[in-house]
Amino acid sequence: MTRRSRISDIAQAAGVSVASVSKALNNRSGVGLESRERILEAAARLDYKPKTAEAHEAFPRGVTLVTTAALYHNSQFYEGIIQGALDAAREAGVAAEVHLLTPNIETGSVNVESLAAEEGACLLLVGLDHPVLIEQVVRSRAPAVIVNGIDRTMRLSCVLPDNRSAGWLATTRLLSEGHTEIVHVSRLFRTSLKERFDGFRDAMQEAGIAINPDRHLLDLSTAGFLEFDTSTALLEAMRQKRFSKATAFVCSNDIMALGVMDGLRAQGASIPADYSVVGMDDISIARHSNPPLTTLRIEREELGRVGWEILRERVLNREARTCRLGLAVQLIERGSIGAPRVYLRAPR
Repeated sequence: MTRRSRISDIAQAAGVSVASVSKALNNRSGVGLESRERILEAAARLDYKPKTAEAHEAFPRGVTLVTTAALYHNSQFYEGIIQGALDAAREAGVAAEVHLLTPNIETGSVNVESLAAEEGACLLLVGLDHPVLIEQVVRSRAPAVIVNGIDRTMRLSCVLPDNRSAGWLATTRLLSEGHTEIVHVSRLFRTSLKERFDGFRDAMQEAGIAINPDRHLLDLSTAGFLEFDTSTALLEAMRQKRFSKATAFVCSNDIMALGVMDGLRAQGASIPADYSVVGMDDISIARHSNPPLTTLRIEREELGRVGWEILRERVLNREARTCRLGLAVQLIERGSIGAPRVYLRAPR
């Protein structure tokens, strides 16, 4: 039997991203006219057929978005992902619901065995990639896709931002201004956040700067802080003289970046005159900070939509290959980057 064309086939034929194909086929903005025409031409040439009716029949129980209560209620980032997936499923005529789990306090794992074992279960795992969970889902054989997470064993398909590139882009932007004493602020408890640190390290090493964790890394997890305590963690580290030479900070999300800015201002520093700060995610509050935060935009709704597309293809074709898609990120320039203070204060 001839394999149906998939959106990934169209993306390859048109030379664009899967996210762009999803936008064009669903008549949404965010795709240039020339790219849109290439996508539609490739879809016609590959005889791509929308699967709305077929998808409706293939999901008799609908699709379940599985995440934790903390991510669902406390994160603008995950709110966007979930909304994108819900919208995409409903546009396809498929019922969708959100199921909240409580992680094990000691291990961080969640139990999805009973959920995955239900007849007709189809799961979008949002922000969940603990090895115990992955093993439970794989054993159940339920169709499942991880959104904003990674199955390192490559048994479940995943869609996520290109986190390593995000870390590299943010750091490279600061290096281009002349910063060399740059601190990466994160909570290195998940693979995605570790990849953002890897991108930071790549850029620093390419610039000939050897990473020294005491000078270049503030890991909130190791220090016993949560992301909302970033300003406190930074002030404690600076009291210990850890970052006395720092002129810039790359933060693995915008909440941490705003916390860094608060901590620096508490010491009387000015941004960007004294320090430069870059965040990641581009949540709405980033544009309203003082100064507005330079950050890496991640199209959260598109992550959810593409996750749904991959799950739909998996349900309609159980032989579909496992895939891992990294969506591009975009540097959004605002007002939190300047030249290093040593140059700003140098005599003329």
